[in-house]
Amino acid sequence: MTVNSASTHQLRAVVVGCRVGQNHADAYVQSDAAELVALCDLDKTQLDLIADQYDVEARYTDFETMLEEQQPDLISIATPQQTHAALTILAATRYTPKGILCEKGMAISMGEARAMLAACERNDIKLSIGHTLRHGTQVQQARELITEGAIGKVQMSHIWYAEGGMMNIMCHCCDRALFIMGDPEPAWVMGNVQRDSDRWERGWPAEERAVGVIGFANGARLILEGETPNGGHTEDHRHTFIGTEGTLAVRFDPVAGDDPIGLRIHRTGGHVESFEFHDDSFVDRRRREIDTFARWVSGTLSTHHTDAHVCVRTQEILMAIYESARTHSLVELPMQTSTSPLIEMIESGALPVRYPGRYDIRHRTTYERDPAAP
Repeated sequence: MTVNSASTHQLRAVVVGCRVGQNHADAYVQSDAAELVALCDLDKTQLDLIADQYDVEARYTDFETMLEEQQPDLISIATPQQTHAALTILAATRYTPKGILCEKGMAISMGEARAMLAACERNDIKLSIGHTLRHGTQVQQARELITEGAIGKVQMSHIWYAEGGMMNIMCHCCDRALFIMGDPEPAWVMGNVQRDSDRWERGWPAEERAVGVIGFANGARLILEGETPNGGHTEDHRHTFIGTEGTLAVRFDPVAGDDPIGLRIHRTGGHVESFEFHDDSFVDRRRREIDTFARWVSGTLSTHHTDAHVCVRTQEILMAIYESARTHSLVELPMQTSTSPLIEMIESGALPVRYPGRYDIRHRTTYERDPAAP
């Protein structure tokens, strides 16, 4: 990131969605570049809990009222993904923020994601997507090793996760892999999903299993596996990068007593180089993300790791996996389908529910909350 001479005065920030948004609020309070001025949530109890914790007087249960009265410079949208496009476009077209940080997944379709980008571009607003792991020291070190040619030219990457929907967990895995690989341009996607039960996550339908193969313009491949049967080659959230001169293994979130090694390079000559885990918590990553977001918006930083123009690639890959499952074919990018292929499959009967009973994996309970609630 390059630095220019722009002022770093504090920007006025607001947060909508006080569950996931709690860590946004914390990060704004900790940043010297921003000032947290208001919070919004449909749940007044949750709103008051977080507002009391961070001593925020301005509290709203209506997003537009907050924008109208506060006229913020920075907006964090930490509500469920099905609300992201509407809230982002509303803020970008009717008000005058300088920057919007929208949580991942970016949207529920490519049509929505592209509309978000267009609204922000048209009104000269910087849009960031909340892929916090791009700001983790472990991930950044892995990217630096790849960039420096530690394993030569990357030919293949693989990651598997044990539990969670594509738009939550695979979203993390895919974006993390793209970042470590240097954000190559995806060219095509082929994949499949399974949804035998009426599974949801935070008010949006979710599949049970998913697999995707992504081909990049530079010839590299990425394999994503979600909730497929475990095997000897798999470890939850472990990235493997195979290059022309060796292999890089990247592990995340160690548990007490576990292997302390976070990065291992196996070189072609048999030499193994190891790097221990950094003491790097989620809170640390979020604070770095939001502090650099504020400085990017103010002009102090010229680039940001989670610029939506880059992170939209993760959104397109996930939508293309659904589209490949829907069409039973390879999907070339940019993807032409603008609606949600998952919803198209559900509504057309292409993914029939064999085991009835709606449930939400995020809340570990039968679904009862309002789908629009943050």
